[in-house]
Amino acid sequence: MILCLAFVTFCALVFAAFKFAVEYVSTAEVDQSAHVTASRGQVVFSLPGSADRTLLENRADLGVGTVLSVDRKTVASADLVFFDDSRLKLLGGASVELTRMEVGRFINQHSLLLTQWSGPVRYATGGSPMEVQAPNGLVQLAAHGDYTVWLDGDVTRVLVYGGEARLVAGGASVPVTEGRRAEIDAIGQVHGTFERQMSLLANSNLAQRDQNWIAWDRPNSPLDVNGKRFWVQGADEGSTALRVLRESVKAEHGETGLIQPLDRDVSGFRHLWLKAMVRVDYADLSGGGTLGSEYPMMLRVKYEGPVENSLIPWSVGLYYANPDNRPTEGFGEQWPQGEWKQYSVDLMDTEASTVPFRLVEFAVMGQGHSYDARIADISLVGD
Repeated sequence: MILCLAFVTFCALVFAAFKFAVEYVSTAEVDQSAHVTASRGQVVFSLPGSADRTLLENRADLGVGTVLSVDRKTVASADLVFFDDSRLKLLGGASVELTRMEVGRFINQHSLLLTQWSGPVRYATGGSPMEVQAPNGLVQLAAHGDYTVWLDGDVTRVLVYGGEARLVAGGASVPVTEGRRAEIDAIGQVHGTFERQMSLLANSNLAQRDQNWIAWDRPNSPLDVNGKRFWVQGADEGSTALRVLRESVKAEHGETGLIQPLDRDVSGFRHLWLKAMVRVDYADLSGGGTLGSEYPMMLRVKYEGPVENSLIPWSVGLYYANPDNRPTEGFGEQWPQGEWKQYSVDLMDTEASTVPFRLVEFAVMGQGHSYDARIADISLVGD
C-alpha cells in the first residue's frame, strides 16, 4: 500500500510538472513597445499608474500601460507602429491606452489590446488581429484590415474600409464587413450594420420643400426688394429644385436662400462629400460681383476646425460669365449658363489646419443684385 501511494504521488508530481511546463511554454509572453513614427501639435502621454501628462516631443517608444492623448489646442495627430506592423493614427481629441502588447516567449503568438477612451482613431492591422476596448463594448479587428473606431459622445462608431470587424456588446456579436459601419450605443446595444456613408442633412433632396430649412433673406437697403423662392422640377423628372429669383430695383446687394443649422461631429470621417445639381440662368453682375462674393448660386458651410472653437467659413460661388473681370479667386467657379450640372467637392481635401471637425451650418443662396438660379439633389455625406 505504501509503495502504491508513493507511486501515485510520484505520477501526480510528474503530471503536475509536465502540465506546468506546457502551460508556461504556451502562455509565457514578452511585453513589446510601440514606436512613434510621426506626430504634430500637442501630443501628451501618461506613464502607467501616473496621472501626470507629459508632452511627447521627441520620445520614440511607448511601453505597455502608457496613455497617449491628442488635444485640440493645436492642429495635432500622432502615428504609431506596433511589433506586428499594425499601425494607428490618433486624430484631434483621441485618447488611447496601450493595454497589452505581447509576443510569445517560446511559441509564435501575439496579443494586442488597446483601450480607446475618446475621439477618432484609424487602425491598419498587420499580420495579426487587434482588439480595441471601448467604454461600452469590445471591437475586434481582423488582420490586414483598415478601420476607424470613433467615440462620438456616448456612441462607439466603427467604419470598415478593408477587412472585417466584430462588435461585441450587450450579449451580441455583430460582424461588420468592408464598406459597412455599425455602432454601440450608451447602454451597450449594437446597432447596424449600415452603409459606411452617412447623410448629414435632413430633407437634403428638398422632397419636403423647406421642411428642416430656414428661409434666408437679406437686403442691404430697405429701398430694394427681397428675392423670391419657388419650388420647381429639378434636373430629373420627379425631383424637386429650389429656384432663387431676385429682380433688384435699386441695384443693392441682396441674399435669398435656405439655411440648415447643424451640430454634427465629423472628425472621424475620411471624406466629407458635398454634391448638388445646379443650374445658373441669370446674373446682372460679372463673376463674383462688386464684393468678389456675389454669385447667382452659392453653397456655404460653417464649421469648427481642428483647433477647438475655431469657426471656419467655406463657400463656393457659381457664375457663367465675367466680362468685367470681377474678382473670383478663392470663391468662384465658372458654370455653364442654363444647364444642369453636378457640383462635387470633398471638404476633407484641404490643409490640415482647416479640416472640418464639427459642422455648424449649411446654406444655399443667391447673392448680388438680380439673379436667377436653381439647385436640387443636395447631399452632404460623411465617409
